[in-house]
Formats: sequence, structure tokens, C-alpha cells
Amino acid sequence: MLAPLVLLLLVLLGWPLGVLAWRSLYDTDSGISVTSYASLLQGRYLEAFLNTIGIAIASTLLALILCTPAAIYIERGQGRGRRVLAVMLTIPLSLPGIVIGFFIILIFGLTGVVPQMIEAVTGDRQLNIAYTTWGLLLGYLYFQIPRVVLVVRGAAAGISDDVIDVARTLGTPTWRIYSDIILPTLRPALINAASLSLATALGAFGTAATLSRGFRVVPLEIAAAFTESFQPQLAASMSLVLASLTTLVLVGVRVRE
Repeated sequence: MLAPLVLLLLVLLGWPLGVLAWRSLYDTDSGISVTSYASLLQGRYLEAFLNTIGIAIASTLLALILCTPAAIYIERGQGRGRRVLAVMLTIPLSLPGIVIGFFIILIFGLTGVVPQMIEAVTGDRQLNIAYTTWGLLLGYLYFQIPRVVLVVRGAAAGISDDVIDVARTLGTPTWRIYSDIILPTLRPALINAASLSLATALGAFGTAATLSRGFRVVPLEIAAAFTESFQPQLAASMSLVLASLTTLVLVGVRVRE
């Protein structure tokens, strides 16, 4: 029964990764070489990896801080606004990264809605951050929102109402209910949401391609190495390292569980 599944994994996953690994080591001029990997430890490529990891971690932390309360409210709160909020927060899941980047430009670009509103009030155009690191961070945060919300919502639905009711009966303050009951119960879901968001951010291309101006991330460097400077060995090396980082993030969570 497992043979077809193993064969499928080998064809769809093992074979492409094997070809990628070979291309990262083989140079048409010098044969087998690891110089492409050595070049990743210096200059613009090392900076790109540090930028990628940094913005992935920052956007993941922001997504957890902002979306965890929203997910708890959607699943356990009261009021008609919950359904509207749930729909609004899951919309980014269906949008390509380029579209998300375009939204950031429309809102925070030089002629965006927010800078123009500020200029109308103060006479000075401010918050035109679309093409800055802050704008890129907002773009990453936007497409991570639904991933955190959906994972945390599923876990929040499983929290026992009886435990919370008993705590309230005993006079436990609301903040203690959240800190001692709800958040510890959600801890595995928060870890899963963080790993999913982090892995997604590491490989994000469309949003970075739309908004990045000087702030280079690895997916952009991979595209540039392959299409602009035609260095397939370097592009394959960066792709394999990035895939390994993403896999480590996802597998590390499973091992911890």
C-alpha cells in the first residue's frame, strides 16, 4: 500500500531535489565544486540570507501577537462581527504575493491613500513606506495573517468551556484565565502557526519582488542569479540551502511534538 506513495514522493520530491543538489555541485567548466556554497557565506548573499531570516522572524512574531487575540475572539467571542472579521482575515490566503504588494503600494505608496490623507490634514506627506523595509514587513505580515488565524482558531475551539466557567466561578480575573488556561492550551497551536508562517515567509517571492528596493532577500537573489547573471550553480545552491532551512523549521516542530 505504501509503495505507490513512496514512488510518488520520489518522483515529485526526491528527483527534483536530487537534480538541484547535483546542479549546485557541478560546474560545466571546473566539474565538481563547492565554490558556490562558499560564496553564500560572504557579501550580498550572506546579507540576503540574514535579511530573509530577520524579516521572516519579525513578521512571524507580529502575526502571532496581532492574530492570536483575533482568532480567540472569532472562535470564542460573541457578536455578529466575528463572521465578518473571520472573512476579512482569511482573504489574504487567496491572494498572490504580487497582489498583496500592490495593495501595500496603494495604501502606503508615495501617492497612496494614507500619505495623501496625512498631507490633506497636515500639509506634509508622511508614511509613504511602501518601498521601505517597513512596507515589506507589512506585506509579509499581511499574507501570514490567515495562516496564524486558521491554526489558532482550530485550537481555540477545543478549549473546554467547563474549565473556564469553573475559573470564573472561583473569581479568577480574566487576565489570569488567559495567561493560566487559554494561552498554555494554545501553546502547541501557536508553535505550529509560527513554524508555518516562518516557513512561508522564508520562501516568499511575489511580495518581495513588488516592494523590495535595495533590501534583498534570498528568493530575489535566486531569480537574479538564474535569469540575470545566468549562474545556475549559484541559484541551485541558494535554492537548496533555503529549502533546507524551511524543512528544518517544519520538521523541527514535528520532532518537538
